[in-house]
This record gives sequence, structure tokens and C-alpha cells, in this order.
Amino acid sequence: MLSLAIHHNICLTHQERHDLHEGKDLKVVGVCVPVWFISKRTSEPAKEVFCNYYLRNTKLNVPIKILDDGYDITLPYRQGTELDIGDEEWRQLSCEDPEKLTTMYKDIIPEISSRNLLDVKEGGAGYLMYREHNKVKKEDSILTIMHYVTINNKEDFLESLELFRTIS
Repeated sequence: MLSLAIHHNICLTHQERHDLHEGKDLKVVGVCVPVWFISKRTSEPAKEVFCNYYLRNTKLNVPIKILDDGYDITLPYRQGTELDIGDEEWRQLSCEDPEKLTTMYKDIIPEISSRNLLDVKEGGAGYLMYREHNKVKKEDSILTIMHYVTINNKEDFLESLELFRTIS
């Protein structure tokens, strides 16, 4: 079976992350790294491709579309669960039954949505990472496509480049 794995790397400014979270559509340039797989052979080493990303936040689950000049990505909206206990109960479990507390943490499902793009102090993480699995059927063959999407904070990326420059 023929498979394609694509890693999408997109860096957004603080304002772009907030605009996207608020539902504004964005067109930005990012980098994708496509790797083809068939049996035990791959197209490695993969080449980085700069392309356009059309980002939307409609809170609908729409698959990633491959366009002539890039990708149309609608951010996923997968609501998660939170640990629903108070501070006092958490302290008590921490002392008396840490295994139960650990089990409770393992049952948490993280939310995957534009809220992750917000800064930590705003209830987010400052980035969003997720994967999407698609299958495309053409005639008698099926192509499996795995998208790995990483949307990072552009300021953090530029800071890491500056740090790398100073140590090299």
C-alpha cells in the first residue's frame, strides 16, 4: 500500500494566533516535509517545501485539503476533559491515595482546538500539535495520508534561531 506522511510546520505571531482563535481566516507561508512510503522503501531524505497555508477555525471537522499552492487546513475542534476536583480533595488524594490521583490524570483527554494557540496565561499552550489520518481512493488503489500539523509561536522560533546563532 502506498502511503504519504506530511509534516506541516507553521509559525504564527501572537496576533495571528489570536486572530485564528477568534475565527479569522489566515493565509501564511509554512514548510511541509512530504515522505512517501511503499513497502519498506521511503523517499527519504525528504525535501522541505515552502508553501501557502490557508488556515480556518470553523469548529467543524473538515479534512485537510491539498491545493496546487499549499494546504487548506481547518483547525480541529475536539473537546477534552478536565480534572474536576478541588484543591482540598487533590491534596487529600495526593497524600492518601496517589494511585487514584494518577489514574484520574490518565483519564484526562486533552482538548485539541484553537484554544491551545493562546498563551499559557490565557489558558492555552502557545502552540498546537495534532495529526490527521486520511484515505484517498483512486480507481482500485487506496492512498493513506498522515498529516502531522505543528503550529508554533513565531517569536519562540525566532528566539531559538538567535540562540543557535550565538552558540555556533
